[in-house]
Amino acid sequence: MSFSGDMQRFITKTTTAHNTIARVATLELFSGVIRATPVDTGRARGGWQTGVGSAPKGDNKRLDKTAAEPLAEVERNTPPGAGQVTYLANNVPYIMNLEQGTSRQAPEGMVRKNMDRVQKMVDAAIRKNRV
Repeated sequence: MSFSGDMQRFITKTTTAHNTIARVATLELFSGVIRATPVDTGRARGGWQTGVGSAPKGDNKRLDKTAAEPLAEVERNTPPGAGQVTYLANNVPYIMNLEQGTSRQAPEGMVRKNMDRVQKMVDAAIRKNRV
């Protein structure tokens, strides 16, 4: 075993762990937020959009009570690893009201609740993948 070989294995292991944690955390956060969005007409849940490099603009006016379309978009658009900023946006005019707990279906909001949950997962993943 050489020093350079040891360093290369360390770099590979660290990069792989970092990329995995970044993708899994993004998918968990975004899908959790989408699933936690209250459903009436499906407009708020369907309104979630993902973008890489910049936040999506405008209201897509998508109705989707099941969340199938925004969840598929999250899976499709989330990069395979770290290094790019991925955005989740919802431009439905009343989304901030829902986040502030105006719906009995989501009194704790969607984003705050899932940020806390995913942060705990990320912390555990970092401890598990410590190199």
